[in-house]
Amino acid sequence: MYKYTTLQLPATFNNYFKLITDIHSYDTRQIKTRQFALPNARSNSGAKMIKNSAIEIWSKIPPEIKNKTCLELFLAEYKEYVLLSY
Repeated sequence: MYKYTTLQLPATFNNYFKLITDIHSYDTRQIKTRQFALPNARSNSGAKMIKNSAIEIWSKIPPEIKNKTCLELFLAEYKEYVLLSY
């Protein structure tokens, strides 16, 4: 998700995830935090797909970690965050 949000993935992934701003034309609380919209899953296996699980994990990461300027800093901070959460 970090590489997706920083446009470091190939162009084929440009529209893989949708921001809530792409779906709603009115203000919601999530618009201000640039959150991604969860696609509707029709089954349990659909809910476990990368589109859903990646968005769920990404939404739990604090903004100060998400907004790191380089991948190495993001990975180090995220690793520390995960280890401290256990």
